[in-house]
Amino acid sequence: MKYLTLLILIIIVSCGAAGRLEKTADNWGSLEAELDALFNKNINSGEPGLAFLVAYENERIYSKGFGLRNIESKEIITDSTNFELASVSKQFSALCILALADQNKLQLNDTASRYLGSDVFRSVLIRELITHTSGLDDAEAYFYKHWDSTKIASNADVLNWYIEKNKTIKGSDKEFKYNNGAYELLPILVEKLSGQPFPEFIKESIFDKAGMQNSIAFNLNNPVKIAQRANCYHQNLFGKWEMTDGDPLTGIVGAGGIYTSLNDYFNYLTALRNKTILSGDSHDLIFSPAVSGTSDGETFHYGMGWFVTDSFAQHTGGWAGVNTFSRIYLNKPLSVVLFANRDDIHKKEIFQKAIEIVKKHIPD
Repeated sequence: MKYLTLLILIIIVSCGAAGRLEKTADNWGSLEAELDALFNKNINSGEPGLAFLVAYENERIYSKGFGLRNIESKEIITDSTNFELASVSKQFSALCILALADQNKLQLNDTASRYLGSDVFRSVLIRELITHTSGLDDAEAYFYKHWDSTKIASNADVLNWYIEKNKTIKGSDKEFKYNNGAYELLPILVEKLSGQPFPEFIKESIFDKAGMQNSIAFNLNNPVKIAQRANCYHQNLFGKWEMTDGDPLTGIVGAGGIYTSLNDYFNYLTALRNKTILSGDSHDLIFSPAVSGTSDGETFHYGMGWFVTDSFAQHTGGWAGVNTFSRIYLNKPLSVVLFANRDDIHKKEIFQKAIEIVKKHIPD
């Protein structure tokens, strides 16, 4: 009787696994066809384009590029192409601060003034810089309008702006207010507390641990060669694609500036799920809603560099010639990522359409 019971269990498990694999195989084939059709419809082969990733149960179900990473040389986009992430970079800046906390070099509830050396930040906690609740104005918003475009801006310029020109700290006003400038203070904290340049620290403490061997933190003040780089493009009113690399604000890192590929980012997503970058307690903070707010009448939550819901965490990025989108599901082993070297993808709602296709084949 014991052996009969065991045999029945084996049959049940085997049939369940076989059914799951058969269903998965069918889904993946039609998923690929529908995604291919969507991207081929919206991306012409001679234009800048995008790369798209669907990862499920730590496997790449879909990982392809469409269009060109360099119009002049006609080099195509692949899953090895390195894209500027724009604001999707914020999750990596937040990870650097969490890594410093792991190393006992700071605490998230320390005041920023303790390390930035100015009384201007006396009421600002490091945690609040990450969660957009510092009460600070956004330095980058000021730089957009007033920065001298003949000069390359730097993180030091951002710090000096806060110290010398902006003393309107909101004090008790700690509601969520999205703030690129606050994130541009984080690399300064990293360099002061680690004794390393920010690109070096992020490589050793984050990228290497996540298996991101070809990812870098880039700024125009210390430019380095980026292997298989996707140039950034904007289409002008006459329909011509113009390269937008070299904006003087790309001398600043922290709110943006990370370059990575689908290959590296897949490794990173796997490391996030397996909790191999930070200590367990710090990993748990990443997707824990630290603050809530409302936008267009809808409630949202923000963690450590991610907008967080009950079922997923995500972030978008937009910059001159760049659109990015990353979503990692918290209630199932699914992640969906789009990197584009053109800035009209959000307007076309291509990611939203791709998400609907994915959800059809991988339902909750």
